[in-house]
Amino acid sequence: MTNKPKTISAAALKRHAPETLITFRVSVLSHLLARVVESSVGRELGLSSRQWRLLVILNRLGPSTSGQVAAATHLDHSQVSRASYELAEKGLIAMDTDTVDRRRQLLSATAAGIALLRQGIVGSMARQDRLRATLSDADYEAFGRVLAVLSDEAHAMLEEGRKPQ
Repeated sequence: MTNKPKTISAAALKRHAPETLITFRVSVLSHLLARVVESSVGRELGLSSRQWRLLVILNRLGPSTSGQVAAATHLDHSQVSRASYELAEKGLIAMDTDTVDRRRQLLSATAAGIALLRQGIVGSMARQDRLRATLSDADYEAFGRVLAVLSDEAHAMLEEGRKPQ
């Protein structure tokens, strides 16, 4: 037996204000910040935000598989694969066959990639400092707690959605 989805009245639908929803507000903020990063790294480094994220995380992880990079960047495998090939074409990362499992490739930042990171981190930290300066210490701590709580609940919601009904 299938559950019929619940609906709301036409009047309630008219009153619905999506801009008050947590999901809407966080999504809008995420999109705005992504545009800030995209503009900055594109202008200053000639990279997309996806390429920048992969390079930053790869530097932090060290030589890693695309699966490890996907998990750390929260990008899907196809996005990591595409960005990896783009960065390899620019000479910013190396893609080598994994000696343990020849089906996998290990990704690592090259000397040119490290040099670009050293330049790009300056802009990243400037963006962080500017955003951080808009919040008091208490607000920043509260923001961190709120993000953690909402992230945990979103993960729980995803898990519930994966369970068979």
